[in-house]
Amino acid sequence: MLYILLFIIVLYICIDVNYVVRTFFAVLSGRFTENKCSLDDTTTVYGICTFQDCDVTFKFIRSARLLRDLDFARYHFYDRTGIFQRSQDLKIKSLQGCTLILIADPVPLFSFYKINTKLVYWDNRSLFLEHEVITLRDGKLRAFLVSRQHGIGQNGESIEALLSGLAGFQNIKPCPDYIRHWLKSMKISSEKLRRQN
Repeated sequence: MLYILLFIIVLYICIDVNYVVRTFFAVLSGRFTENKCSLDDTTTVYGICTFQDCDVTFKFIRSARLLRDLDFARYHFYDRTGIFQRSQDLKIKSLQGCTLILIADPVPLFSFYKINTKLVYWDNRSLFLEHEVITLRDGKLRAFLVSRQHGIGQNGESIEALLSGLAGFQNIKPCPDYIRHWLKSMKISSEKLRRQN
């Protein structure tokens, strides 16, 4: 019994066990209870704000925990749309590039919420996903997030190669104004950093 307890303690120290369990739950629950989706569809995952998600006042969810939940929302979206399988077939890795966070009202402690995820734009190097965090009890939009995912292929494969053939690929989306301005602001910041170095 002591060895089992020691094994569990070492496992929790070395690996974020809760993250792994939640990832498998997000993906497998979608596989068994939902149909495949198009790139045009919105997918939804659910969560609850607990003490481990809160800031130091134990009243609201921390932004870092919200970003962590975006991982589960993305994994679910990738699996439901077929992006995950295509990335495995083409050996294209996904890398979180950056995230834009706008919090209107933080998610309170013990509140159930959902994260709606949809693909709003893609270019040759990146996917841009829009995430809405909505509390279930009042239907209030609590946060709006945009994440940029870079696709990195072994042989220089592009996002177009990744999405080609998936349902909804033919509906190429124009770049929304807010993403265009966001990209421009990141370019200006990058140039400023390069000048300082």
